[in-house]
Amino acid sequence: MIIGDPYKFSIIIDAVNEWNVDDAFDNGILIFCIGGQYFPREVITATLKSEVHFLKEKLKNLTINEELYNMQKDMAFIEIYKITFPYEVDIDNDYSFDISPQSFADNDSFVFAVSNGEKVRIMASKLNYIEEDSTYDLKGINVSETFIDISEIDKIILGIDKFLVLESK
Repeated sequence: MIIGDPYKFSIIIDAVNEWNVDDAFDNGILIFCIGGQYFPREVITATLKSEVHFLKEKLKNLTINEELYNMQKDMAFIEIYKITFPYEVDIDNDYSFDISPQSFADNDSFVFAVSNGEKVRIMASKLNYIEEDSTYDLKGINVSETFIDISEIDKIILGIDKFLVLESK
């Protein structure tokens, strides 16, 4: 099922029966199209039962921040990454901008969303992990982005609901 416009923002989602021994996890495909680019870049197994519900809740509760919404895309992505995953151990993680399903993050793909109250800016990047530093390289990153109306997010949430109903049958 494709939910949304792949040239702007869409979710490609489908259970893959062959990947499921029972109905405990509902494994399948979960891919975002952001400005015509796919995330994650490769096919990975997503646990749809948990990841789709998480995604729906995140899309229903997008954070409004005019400064980040209007910032240059690479800078905005890096700032949101630093808010989400602060380097200082005494600062709590703030996941309010993070809409990355767990399977994406497990494969070094991060997706953030920020709103100005009328529109939503969605940014994504596949990052390179630096093992010896236990961190990601944020220099020279390639960020894909799109801007969509809040009404389009509402339609995507309805599409997710439709998928969840179809999968529960």
